[in-house]
Amino acid sequence: MKALAWMLLAVASTALAQAAEEAQIDVSGKLTAPPCTARFPSTQQVDLGKVNLNQLADGSTVATDVPLVFDCQAGAQVELSLSAGMARALTVSPVLLTNLPSLGLQVQLRDKTDKPGIGLGQTGTWPVEDEPLALTLRVKPVSLGELPEAGSYKATLLMQMTYR
Repeated sequence: MKALAWMLLAVASTALAQAAEEAQIDVSGKLTAPPCTARFPSTQQVDLGKVNLNQLADGSTVATDVPLVFDCQAGAQVELSLSAGMARALTVSPVLLTNLPSLGLQVQLRDKTDKPGIGLGQTGTWPVEDEPLALTLRVKPVSLGELPEAGSYKATLLMQMTYR
């Protein structure tokens, strides 16, 4: 038994005396700027101003245009999608719901051409040439049936951007 203990001790000390193997791995890379940068903040407030309930009733409310400009490398593409995020939306006629019952917001993102833009729940792609990409987000309050009571309202729109 004593002999076995001495043998185990000798084997263990021999294993401890051997040098450990090492490997060095050098890792490198390069950080590059994205092909596009937005000229607007990632979080912003849009005030639609005062809307008369009579205008809401007859559908003559005025839309508010929000300019969105992107500086991009020539040949880049900007893909954007609009969603309700954590808010609620109607899917039949895509309308962003507000915190007031029966009040929604029609949203549309378009460029300066005559092509139809994208609405809530849609994705669009815009190629970029030699000038900044200028888009307009159009927001319009709409009645969803019975008129809401007068008061303040709010909603959150999420715009997801992918640059290629």
